[in-house]
Amino acid sequence: MTKTMHNTRQGFTLVEMLVVIGILGILSAALLSSFSHVQRAARKSQAQSQVSEVAAAFTLLLQKERLWPQEWLDQNKREMDEEVCWVFQDSKLLDVTTYLYDSNGKVKPKSDSNINKQSLDRFGMLDPWGRRELKKNQTQTPSAQVSTGGTFADHRIQFRLDEDYDGWIDSSEGLPGKGGKVRASVVVWSRGPDGKDDLETVGKPIDDSLSWPYNSRY
Repeated sequence: MTKTMHNTRQGFTLVEMLVVIGILGILSAALLSSFSHVQRAARKSQAQSQVSEVAAAFTLLLQKERLWPQEWLDQNKREMDEEVCWVFQDSKLLDVTTYLYDSNGKVKPKSDSNINKQSLDRFGMLDPWGRRELKKNQTQTPSAQVSTGGTFADHRIQFRLDEDYDGWIDSSEGLPGKGGKVRASVVVWSRGPDGKDDLETVGKPIDDSLSWPYNSRY
């Protein structure tokens, strides 16, 4: 009687294992790239919503008071720093927590000692990139660098006001870029992940988020 021999294959060869590892590496890279793209798109969307919300709050403030706060005009306020945030926190027009509250639920007066050191708004209102970095490291200062570019101060939400109440905002009132002019009482924007004004550096918004249609500047 003849015995039939069967050669049973055990496991993978080294080449096959390397091929599998290579495929897994490609899939991981593709997934990571896709995830990073989703994260960037999400932060961009957050920034756009943020500037729209801030612009609406400015508009409500002007409707309520009829004039811009004189100290803003005197001090040439053009970003959402701590003092500007105090006005919106006190008026409850924006959900900011830059300053502490007293026992009666009133916002404490503007002073360094009254700033809420635990708040993500303690440097003023930051864009999503600044807030994300500050959330990871609560010991930062406004002059500290953000990993995506610029300092925390550079990631404050920017604004320009119609200071002469003529219904337009242009370069004389600080609108970035050359020859720009917007029909609005206020314009608000985020400088994006790099913390730089694209309108000033390249003449068009690359990663900035604007509260106004870009083409309306002309």
